[in-house]
Amino acid sequence: MADPSSTERLQPSLLDRLTDDAPTVLTEPREARVLTKGQLRTAVLRDLAALMNAICLGAGDDLSAYPEVERSVLNYGMPAFAGETASTLDVHDLEEGIRSAILRFEPRVLPNSLLVEAMATDNGLGWHNVVSVRISAQVWAQPVPLELLLRTEVDLETGQVALAELAA
Repeated sequence: MADPSSTERLQPSLLDRLTDDAPTVLTEPREARVLTKGQLRTAVLRDLAALMNAICLGAGDDLSAYPEVERSVLNYGMPAFAGETASTLDVHDLEEGIRSAILRFEPRVLPNSLLVEAMATDNGLGWHNVVSVRISAQVWAQPVPLELLLRTEVDLETGQVALAELAA
């Protein structure tokens, strides 16, 4: 396999670097210390799925008196949308909740490139309480950012969020 050039090697996230997948091995191969663009894309999708399936502390408590807590990892996740109905859900609140969670907790996404918009759900599968959201963004990479286009399905009955990458 060809050796990736220095511009194609990207550093993993801090959590990925601190996670020891092979604790018995004393030295780490170079392939484990760098990412390709495909591996970066996979890692960002994994981390966005984890973020969007976590409920933030502010979902149950008013944190406006504690702005530091509101911006900290103690408030990791999204507002709780489980129990809402698609017909009464404020779509703007959903879009803003997703947008602010991504901007706050996913630093690899370039802030000025992030677009979050609810889509009409007409899938014919009988999903009555699922809201689709389109997320487009650029992920920081060298020499140029990666384009990311996602379709997100928010199940309002269970609170589960599913992410799928769309073709650009």
